[in-house]
Amino acid sequence: MTQSSRLPAVLAPLTSPAYRRLLWSSALWWQTLSMWTVVAGVLVLDMTDSALAVTLLSFWRRAAQLLLGGFAGPIGDRLGRRTTLLLTQGCIFVSCAGVLILFAGERLAAWHVTVAAFVIGAAWTVDMPARTALTPDLVGRDQTADAMLVESFAQGLLGSIGAYAAGWLLQSYGSGLSFGVMLGLTGLNLALLWLFSRQEVARTVKVGSQSVWGAMGEGLRYVGRTPTILAVTLISAVLNILIFPSMSLLPVFARDVLGWGPLGLGLLNSGYNIGTFVGLYLVLRLRAHAPIGLLFTVGALVQCAALVVFAASSSFALSWAMLFVAGLGQAGFHTLRATILLTTSSDEMRGRALSTVVLTQGTGLPGELQTGLLAERVGAPWTVGAQAGVSALLTGVVALALPVLWRKKDGRG
Repeated sequence: MTQSSRLPAVLAPLTSPAYRRLLWSSALWWQTLSMWTVVAGVLVLDMTDSALAVTLLSFWRRAAQLLLGGFAGPIGDRLGRRTTLLLTQGCIFVSCAGVLILFAGERLAAWHVTVAAFVIGAAWTVDMPARTALTPDLVGRDQTADAMLVESFAQGLLGSIGAYAAGWLLQSYGSGLSFGVMLGLTGLNLALLWLFSRQEVARTVKVGSQSVWGAMGEGLRYVGRTPTILAVTLISAVLNILIFPSMSLLPVFARDVLGWGPLGLGLLNSGYNIGTFVGLYLVLRLRAHAPIGLLFTVGALVQCAALVVFAASSSFALSWAMLFVAGLGQAGFHTLRATILLTTSSDEMRGRALSTVVLTQGTGLPGELQTGLLAERVGAPWTVGAQAGVSALLTGVVALALPVLWRKKDGRG
């Protein structure tokens, strides 16, 4: 009996040593990112006492995504995906080191953190398509959906731990140690990626003479003529403009609406990540009985509905519960988005198809600014509630206009 036959089917990708190493690298990156979200948000809010300043952290991260998103896939194809990961994580390491040095010298200002957010956003923009597009090379197309579920299980678990750890570190030891831990995690990730780069991995993407601009244009045309990928792209754009910018206001909810400090913010972030973790079990159980495009669409709608209730809540317990439910929806939305794109697109186009995900995240740029300005004028609760309601409406319109997404059993169109 082989090792893979003794494992549950969803864990079969773990039999690949190269995939396991990539998964460890991703785990370290998720921990770093979840800690950064909490620590940077609290630090900037304390420095400025401004909801707009907090949302600008996400605004500039999304500016980087909008600027580089269309080029991310072609860059990874040309440089080599593992080389790309080394370069992007190196940029993140330098950013964390710079913030820590300025903080230790008592010279750190809010704009320094914002610059670091832009650099981290730029690095993540190029990192994500390269990291995700590597998966079929490591485990094969047949196990890609299982690999995405394994990654999402790990991301939900470690993201909740990272968010809580960040809140605990902030409250117990302050920002300096928090940034130091993030620096250590990124350094360990770089060492792991260097070892990963020395492993032999088959390359399925042939790099031609086409320019990066030409490759980006071809990718956009490919999305436009593939209804399933187009529907995923449009729904992703809606949530990135109206839903995910609202999450940047969690420091405001924790402090001003619910009356909790950094530990409360860590708990709120953990609730969302725990919901994602539990939601993945539901996705695993349901994907054999429902089209993955339908689960993706329902996941998006569940997030919207939960945030409407969250925005109206003044109870910490109810707010935590609604973020947990939003995390359940995120499990279907996030995991199955990548699965649909990887299994629907050809090997040659998968990197460029994944670039569209980052590009739609960049379209959240005006959403971040709009969210911050609205929160300054009408308050965070009204802003989040209104945007979540509009997002649910637009998601439903896209789903009805492109029903191939949720009618097909395998999500293909």
